[in-house]
Amino acid sequence: MGQGASGSSKDKPKSLVPTSTQLKRAELQSKWWALQISGVAPAPLCLQAYGAPYAAMCERHCGQHRLEHQKCLQKGKLDPLNMQAWYPVCGEPFELENACVVGILKEVDRRCSSQLDKAAAVLSRSQDQADPKLKEPLEALGRCISQMAGDKNLKIEYDAQKARSRFDASKRLMSR
Repeated sequence: MGQGASGSSKDKPKSLVPTSTQLKRAELQSKWWALQISGVAPAPLCLQAYGAPYAAMCERHCGQHRLEHQKCLQKGKLDPLNMQAWYPVCGEPFELENACVVGILKEVDRRCSSQLDKAAAVLSRSQDQADPKLKEPLEALGRCISQMAGDKNLKIEYDAQKARSRFDASKRLMSR
């Protein structure tokens, strides 16, 4: 689902950040995401800032798709690193999970835009992830994402039909 830190692939991730593919698919507004994609805001920095609440939000809203994907891989004894082998069989829950994550990212981009933009501005100016001026904006970003993760009324919208269509099209391409 993303880049994270967890015990094993079967465990729920304890900390997680979105992949560059997920970020690109989401077409987000904040400059923070471009810094994450480029590596200026590296995964360890992002994991420390908001990895745990982001993982909790992903698990709550998208975990059923992750679990279904993992069960499919286990049932077929498929190697998770061999996408060509597992995708035709287990690709639909994978695409649904990614669509759900894109929905989460769009909501984070909307609700935490000021925190994202402030962190991006500080990091862009200094280009130094150890800059002490970055501590407060990253803590504020983490608090915003934590508040979202704790919001029991948070609804994440995503296009499940579009994800299924992506799976069908990709499956056809892979079977050629």
